[in-house]
Amino acid sequence: MTDEYFDEMRKFGHEDEMRYRMLMRGVKSLLEQRKREKSKLLKVLQHRQRKKDLQVGKWS
Repeated sequence: MTDEYFDEMRKFGHEDEMRYRMLMRGVKSLLEQRKREKSKLLKVLQHRQRKKDLQVGKWS
């Protein structure tokens, strides 16, 4: 989450409902971003695992 996001959170009072809604949206977006990064990492790891199944051939 960016500094701009936190600045807007500070503008709301502690009793304001929008503060909690924005917080939940921020947490949700952060979790989605981590999930996308994790899926990219898993794709790279799966690609590396496929390369390990190669077998040596004869030289001519």
